[in-house]
Amino acid sequence: MTPAQLRRRDRITEAVVEMLEETSPDSIQMRDVAVRSGVALGTLYRYFPAKPQLLAAAMVAWNERLSQRLATERRRRPDRDAPASAEDVVERVVRLYVRQMKAFQRGPHFARLEVELQTSRDPYVVETLVERSAVNRSAVFEAMEGIPAERARLASLVIGSTMLNSLVLWTTDRIRFAEALRNVEDVCRLVLSDRPAAS
Repeated sequence: MTPAQLRRRDRITEAVVEMLEETSPDSIQMRDVAVRSGVALGTLYRYFPAKPQLLAAAMVAWNERLSQRLATERRRRPDRDAPASAEDVVERVVRLYVRQMKAFQRGPHFARLEVELQTSRDPYVVETLVERSAVNRSAVFEAMEGIPAERARLASLVIGSTMLNSLVLWTTDRIRFAEALRNVEDVCRLVLSDRPAAS
C-alpha cells in the first residue's frame, strides 16, 4: 500500500478501537465505521471485505498500543540490565501477564473480541492472529530470559491457554475477574518456579 493508503487503513482501525472502548463487537456496523473514520463505505470494504477481518485488524492495533506501553515500561525499569534470579524471572513473567489481563479488564469488549476471534476460521483472521501471537511471544520469551528454551516454550503455551480459558469464563460471567487473574498468576508460578503457587 502507498503511504496514503496505510494512513487511511490506520484511521479505519483506530476508529474501530475507539468504538470497542464504548461498545461490543456485535454492535459495530461497517457503515458506522466508515462514518467515524471519514472514509467511503466502498473504500472500507476494499480494505476489509468482511467485518471479522476489520475487527481482527483493530485488535492488532489495540495489542500494538499495549505492547509499546509494556516495552517502554521495561526500558525504564532501573534493574533491567541486572542479572535476574530465578524468582525475579518468575515475577517478571507474572507482571507481564497481569498487565495484559488488566488491559482486558479495562477493555472488556476487547476481551470478548479476543475470545470471538480465537474461534474464527476466516483465513485473514487466522493469519492476523498468528502474526500477533508471534509479536506477543517475543515479549514473553524476553521476560523468560534465563529459563531453558523448551521449558519457556511449554510455559508460554500453558500460561497462554490458561489466560484464554480465563477470558472465556470471565466474559461469559462464570467467574469474576479476580478469579480469572488469579488463575493466570497461579499457573505462571506453577510452571516457572520450584515453589507452589500461593494458596
